[in-house]
Amino acid sequence: MDEKSALLAHAPSHVDARAIGVAVAIMVGGIALALLGAWAELPFAASPANAPNNAVRPNIEGPVQQTAPRLEREALLREKRARLEGRGVDPKTGEPYVPIEEAMKAMVDEAQAGRGR
Repeated sequence: MDEKSALLAHAPSHVDARAIGVAVAIMVGGIALALLGAWAELPFAASPANAPNNAVRPNIEGPVQQTAPRLEREALLREKRARLEGRGVDPKTGEPYVPIEEAMKAMVDEAQAGRGR
């Protein structure tokens, strides 16, 4: 059957004015409720209702977090590399440390010794 045929049923073409009125009333009520809520919260806001328009910016200290400057980063990397590749005792914890490659070999040897038993 052809889609443009006059025999096809179509949706009714009337508009329900009462439904539109209810929708508008709901929207107006929602806006009024939002404004009423904002007005009721105003006394509890941090700034007074009669604050001047030329308010002064607050004094804020410098940035809390900074990226490490290049020299500090390089010194940190040197320190970490020396710890990974060197021998010694940690002055804070008193724990000894050895080069990472030697520690890995010791772990492999220990695991192989445990299997051989």
